Amino acid sequence: MTTRIAILGGPRCGKTTLIQQLYVDMKIMGLNVGCASEYSTDYLRDKGMIESIAEQYGIYLGQQRIEDDLGIFDYAITDYATFVPYVYGRFMLGSKKRTKKEIEILKDLYYLALRDIPKYDHIFFVPREFGYSKDGVRWQDEDTAIRVDEAIKQFLVAENVPYTVVEGSTKERAKRIIEIVGLESNLE
Repeated sequence: MTTRIAILGGPRCGKTTLIQQLYVDMKIMGLNVGCASEYSTDYLRDKGMIESIAEQYGIYLGQQRIEDDLGIFDYAITDYATFVPYVYGRFMLGSKKRTKKEIEILKDLYYLALRDIPKYDHIFFVPREFGYSKDGVRWQDEDTAIRVDEAIKQFLVAENVPYTVVEGSTKERAKRIIEIVGLESNLE
């Protein structure tokens, strides 16, 4: 059975760098580990700005596919989770009046989010510690990125999803995750 580890946080907080560090550290420990970056970054790069909540379905399906492909490993690390499209869907709609279609899509994404939460054995939240820089792919500015961070945390708290905040340098964060997952005995 695959132990699934999700690293969450808003855009440009160091999630991808952290999963790369974790992957290397775990490989050095001799573990059978797979790693996948968030599908939405590739989607944005290939297709441009997400303009409707309906596109969050595509993000969900793409993320689900890459995470399913990690099922052959003992450990699977991702810098996203299949329940995050729901968070982004709510965030996209904000406080505007929602159409019937948007409400139905949001309900579907919520159902999928609740269904998928239990598949993650460990969820870590990465706070914004290193500042924000535009990467030419993501649309968010720093203020929006901070609001995304809060939306993710609010969802986790509202749904009573256990998660751990990991802080410090990338190496410190990776070391802490390895300890929490219970792999520290494999460290040299």
